[in-house]
Amino acid sequence: MYNILVCDDDKEIVEAIEIYLTKEGYNILKAYNGEQALEVVNKNEIHLIILDIMMPKINGIRSCK
Repeated sequence: MYNILVCDDDKEIVEAIEIYLTKEGYNILKAYNGEQALEVVNKNEIHLIILDIMMPKINGIRSCK
């Protein structure tokens, strides 16, 4: 099973993406800011990241460095 990290500060967007991807058989991990995204990446094997650019704390561009 593939792990997909969905990171966006808008929880409704994260939940909508989770619904669609879970139906397709993917395991969804969620984060709501860049700091949480980095924690998830450090603790899990991630195959794909869907990442918002404009987020609080650490933005999507800084999270990728």
